[in-house]
Amino acid sequence: MKKVVDAAHGLRERKKARTRDAIIDAALDLFERNGYDDTTIEDIAAAADVSPRTFFRYFDSKVELIMARAESAHDEIGPALAARPADEGLVDAVRQVIRAQLGDQLDDPLVLRELQVMLGTPGLRIMAREHFYEEEAGIARAVADRLGLDEDDLSVHVMSGIITSALWATVNRWVAEGGAVDRLWPMLDEAFGIMAAGLADVPTPTARRS
Repeated sequence: MKKVVDAAHGLRERKKARTRDAIIDAALDLFERNGYDDTTIEDIAAAADVSPRTFFRYFDSKVELIMARAESAHDEIGPALAARPADEGLVDAVRQVIRAQLGDQLDDPLVLRELQVMLGTPGLRIMAREHFYEEEAGIARAVADRLGLDEDDLSVHVMSGIITSALWATVNRWVAEGGAVDRLWPMLDEAFGIMAAGLADVPTPTARRS
């Protein structure tokens, strides 16, 4: 009996996931064709062949729909950075974390389309930037821990700001250039190279703790 219940539950969850993705896909089609601001929830529901009521079972608003992946995309940078080997250089640690996270996210074909809509819509771009920079606090905690510094140390916040700004600038440039995956990695390497040069005088974690 338990297997039957589990199978039924799994089927429901898969159906919900398909409906959710269908709503997102329909919304993105409309956003790309008509613009985010000129697309209504009723338009999205009709295009996805669901009722507006069904739309609201999955999303509270258009903003939640378009920001859903963005909100999950950056919320693990700080913890992931903290989990890197203690003797790994700061820039290399950030590079590995970002590569791993972006590699996972870019397996989803909807991610680039969402980014293009967000960065191409002034109001959403501001929200995305604010959300992106909220992650800086988590990065700062990880940087402080890696370098054996107090979290309030100015250098911690300067370095965290450099990291966050470099990532924001790289993602924006990548999306503006068309979002080809094989172009992203060289751009990230270039950005990390610039960071490494700028942070060349920062002592390693081992040096800080000696």
